[in-house]
Amino acid sequence: MRILHVLTQLPAKTGSGVYFTNLIESFNKMNIENGAIYGTEEGMDINVDADYIKEVIYNTKKIPFHICGMSDTMPYSSTVYSQMKDYEIDMLLAEFKEKLEQAKKEFDPDIVISHHLFIVTDLVRRVFNDRAVVAISHGTDLRQVLKHNKFLERLENIKDLDKVLTVTPLEHKNIENILKVDKNKIYLVGGGYNEKIFYPEDLRNRDKIRVMYAGKISRSKGVFELAKTLPLLEEKHKNLELHIVGNADSNSAKILRQNSNYSDKLKLYDAENQPTMAIHLKASDIFVLPSYFEALGLTAIEALACNKLVVTSEIKGLREFLDNEILESGVIEFTKLPTIYDVDKPVEEETDDYVKRLVDNIEKQIERLDENLFTQNIQDKIKTYSWENLGYRIIRIIKE
Repeated sequence: MRILHVLTQLPAKTGSGVYFTNLIESFNKMNIENGAIYGTEEGMDINVDADYIKEVIYNTKKIPFHICGMSDTMPYSSTVYSQMKDYEIDMLLAEFKEKLEQAKKEFDPDIVISHHLFIVTDLVRRVFNDRAVVAISHGTDLRQVLKHNKFLERLENIKDLDKVLTVTPLEHKNIENILKVDKNKIYLVGGGYNEKIFYPEDLRNRDKIRVMYAGKISRSKGVFELAKTLPLLEEKHKNLELHIVGNADSNSAKILRQNSNYSDKLKLYDAENQPTMAIHLKASDIFVLPSYFEALGLTAIEALACNKLVVTSEIKGLREFLDNEILESGVIEFTKLPTIYDVDKPVEEETDDYVKRLVDNIEKQIERLDENLFTQNIQDKIKTYSWENLGYRIIRIIKE
């Protein structure tokens, strides 16, 4: 079997990029022949283990702008979809069409898996109109459509996809009602973590309490409110540090430092790659994901896989995805969000109370640090969310 994987953006750094890369690796273990088409720019270090590769190079004469990101804020220089002119979208589609037609002739896939229910996936359906096309929704695609319905006119072929796979059940109604996909074509598959990278290994400094966040540095991620927890936590825990891993520009770094009351216990790092992130995780005690919007919150699962206690916002997709025994074990605490509008924006007057709720849940996890909550049974439950298991789930659905 030959499967072609398509991603408009960089196959790394973000949830969908990691999903793309690890799904290919999972299929490699099943002796499936994999092809890959993805976006990149000159000088970027990309490692995709596929048998056939075609890169769409942004920031060139043919595509004179940075990589398009499904989120408006990406951990690398990117183009915001809603700010693109029609001719820029046409340039993007023309370049992807060229690479797709080459792959159709040279690689001749049996099945195409395209990430995001968006404009390139619509193009994939048109180019590969004579074979199966499966799309994976990561939630951010629906968020773009909900915020900017002007894109709908470019998504007329999404309804003709053979199957749509989702990370959480939250998108199902919108996929059915807005994109007009038959509900019988929609399958929940969830997310996965790389078990080769994220696994229990204790690199902690026992003299400190290390709280960590990893991800995009943007308002929608709640990271600025997380920084406000540091002065409150320091009142009781003089040995506590807050480590934030992400690419903070100068203005974001300034806000983070201001919100932390210029504490020297705030440590900022650039985002690098998953192995480096895993080292940060294994050296930490508690992982916090304070996002105002997440489809799944895969980083929380990666933290659990490293046997790290987690505090997260009330991410419905994550709560529904995790096994009840994990939810009831104390390894993860969910935090009530402030009122949210426009999908990922908090009501400003309610953020101070949100900070206090985050502090309370972080305190709960600090008190549990000496407990053995990661029993063998809980670890076995967490392992069911690995990429290897996810790959088998997806291939079973595709083969139906």
